[in-house]
Amino acid sequence: MKKFLIFLICILILSLFSLWLMENPGTVVISWIDYEITTSMAALIAFIVFISVIIYILRLPVLFIHFIKRSLVHQKQKNKEILLQQILNAIASQDEQAGIKLSTRIDKIYSTNSSLNLLLKALLKPSPDIYQKLSELPETELAGFKGLIQIEQKNGNLEAALTLCEKAILKYKNIPWLVQETLYLQVLNEKWESALNTLEQIKKLKIESEQHYKNQKATLLLKLNKPFEAYKTAPWLPQAALEAAKANPKKAESILTRAWEETPSWELYKAYTNLFQKETPLVRYKKIEKLVSKHPGNKISYLALADSALQAKLWGQAKKELDDYLAAYTLTVPAATMMAFYEQEARHDTKEAQKWIEQMKTAEPLYAFTCSKCGYKSDTWSPICPKCSTFASTETL
Repeated sequence: MKKFLIFLICILILSLFSLWLMENPGTVVISWIDYEITTSMAALIAFIVFISVIIYILRLPVLFIHFIKRSLVHQKQKNKEILLQQILNAIASQDEQAGIKLSTRIDKIYSTNSSLNLLLKALLKPSPDIYQKLSELPETELAGFKGLIQIEQKNGNLEAALTLCEKAILKYKNIPWLVQETLYLQVLNEKWESALNTLEQIKKLKIESEQHYKNQKATLLLKLNKPFEAYKTAPWLPQAALEAAKANPKKAESILTRAWEETPSWELYKAYTNLFQKETPLVRYKKIEKLVSKHPGNKISYLALADSALQAKLWGQAKKELDDYLAAYTLTVPAATMMAFYEQEARHDTKEAQKWIEQMKTAEPLYAFTCSKCGYKSDTWSPICPKCSTFASTETL
């Protein structure tokens, strides 16, 4: 509506100007050197309009050619978009045959060695040759490195994969996945000192929680035979406390006590009990009673106190702890073993003891550790999860 009104106003102004020009034709004199032209204003305007029309007509072929070029470019761009859609669809549906067919079309539309051509082919059908070419182009260098690293890992060439990571990280120091992958491969290749340096870089990037960072650092320090440093870094890590206690017998009791306060575990209980082997069973029981008071109601506390009470022949106390445990938790092998021992030694009931021995076959193991990533459970601590290969993900159950 607005454009229409402007058009009407322009027509009105032009009409008024034409009427005025008819009433006041006037004359126009053009002089140039010895030439002189006399004409009316209307004729001059008509001449200018005529020349403008001629110029426009002469430009028509150029405009037509430009229009054709734009149409071709638009069609080519449209074909590229359609091809990209088909490629993404092939990738999403994991249609390898369609991917191979599309790969030949890529060469027709894009330059054979262009970065986009190589990236599309890498997505459709990755190969070492394509990733190598990508790593040689500045704009796709990192993508090429990542592909080559993945291929080397898949083929089990962990040392070659680590070499590629360390080469890439010299240029790309702040790429989270690259730094984490470097740490992972350094651990698998047992490059503990290098892994410790990489871990500090991860800390600077703030891509890990503080606790996970400390778990990783403590685990690496253990591998470097620095148990006390590992314990100071992560006192809640049972393995760090156990190793530190072995290395520092004089401080073993305080180390294990603090570790228990952080995270009770069956291994800590056994290590703590071993410190007092020369004491009487009753003295050991009193020690354990004081220790478990830090975590009353914990399943390990119940079992630790029950086990210690059985050794001291405090049958009533042992039975109470076992009953409380069985009321709150699923039957485990240590609990069934203790119940069998109680029935045999305290009540001399061989038949009832045998029942508990039979139940040991179906009872759950007392898993001490679990992987925080995949949930894998284990009786022993490991720096790397045996199932998902995650580093320092082992936590106490």
